[in-house]
Amino acid sequence: MHRVFTIGELLVEIMRTDKNSPLSEPALFAGPYPSGAPAIFIDAAARWGLKAGIVGAVGQDAFGRCLIDRLEKDGVDCAHVHRSGSRTTGMAFVTYYDDGSREFLFHMKDSAAVDIPRPAGAGYLAGTNVLHISGTSLTINDAIREICYEAVRYVKSRGGIVTFDPNLRPELAEDRTWMAWYKPVLEQTDILLPSGEELAWLTGCTSADEAAAELYKSGIGTVVRKMGEQGCMVYLDGASSAAAPGYTVDCVDPTGAGDCFCAGVVYGYLQGWSWEETLRFANAAAALSTTKQGPMEGIRDLPAILAFMDQSNLERQA
Repeated sequence: MHRVFTIGELLVEIMRTDKNSPLSEPALFAGPYPSGAPAIFIDAAARWGLKAGIVGAVGQDAFGRCLIDRLEKDGVDCAHVHRSGSRTTGMAFVTYYDDGSREFLFHMKDSAAVDIPRPAGAGYLAGTNVLHISGTSLTINDAIREICYEAVRYVKSRGGIVTFDPNLRPELAEDRTWMAWYKPVLEQTDILLPSGEELAWLTGCTSADEAAAELYKSGIGTVVRKMGEQGCMVYLDGASSAAAPGYTVDCVDPTGAGDCFCAGVVYGYLQGWSWEETLRFANAAAALSTTKQGPMEGIRDLPAILAFMDQSNLERQA
């Protein structure tokens, strides 16, 4: 069985029940919902039958149990999730607006999410085929960055591949420090999974084609560009190779769609599918993930995703 691993923040999300409710004003919330970019990615991978594991940390509290219970129920190996006795589980409060924007308030700085102990030895990664890194994990602190860097070196030295989602928060774009944080991972990345904006931030190129060519020169042979409702495109060896249109759904909660997309790309890659098949699957998984409230609640199992794809294809042909 293919083995996939990831490292990074585990948190719960607590969201407004109604749109256009500023976090500064009293109003109702729903949750907690399990969240965190690495957690969403690995939960989807496990749901689809991959052998999946995560390195992270939660508190010894109800929110920590919420996360562990959900991940383990879906088949994620949580043996390397630290249960902190001194820090509470990370939290994110969020509200949505009619224009599609979101407002976040994070309790991360002093939470268990930013205090991940270094696993004893690198043996926990033995047999890993794909190590997935999210850019959010690299922005937390030096200790977590070093855990990620060591994991990248270990997996690459043993024939595995590294997939990297820049997942760059706009507020970080003002300080190029993040480029130094990303560099050790980018140098070892086999499949890069950026949005269009992230392509520009990473390369300084305004054209996606030019950006992909620059990334190829730096050693990244496969770039999968996420384009939201418009679908996605893969660049192989610096040139556009295949594309797939997006799917139309009633979007309830877009948080986590990009992480599900990344999991879809990894799944298709490990199944040996063509890029056209892989991109269609990743698009479908991401689209469906937005149809329920909560970052993980819209993750569907394989039969549901494949049935959705078949139905959508029939409707497009009609």
